[in-house]
Amino acid sequence: MVITCIQCQEDFEFSVEEQEKLKKRGFDAPLRCPQCRKHKARNLQHEENRKFKGKKKHYRMKFDEDYD
Repeated sequence: MVITCIQCQEDFEFSVEEQEKLKKRGFDAPLRCPQCRKHKARNLQHEENRKFKGKKKHYRMKFDEDYD
């Protein structure tokens, strides 16, 4: 199957093996080519890292009521 990427408008091949793998997992066919998917994932990871840069992590601790 040949699909046109919604981001870069390039055609890419979606092989039968890939189609079967995604169908077993319940996913639809990809809308972006492998390069655009990789670029998008890298950007999302970068944004996530930027969001927490310089901030302290806070952890919640659970204590027993009977602790004396």
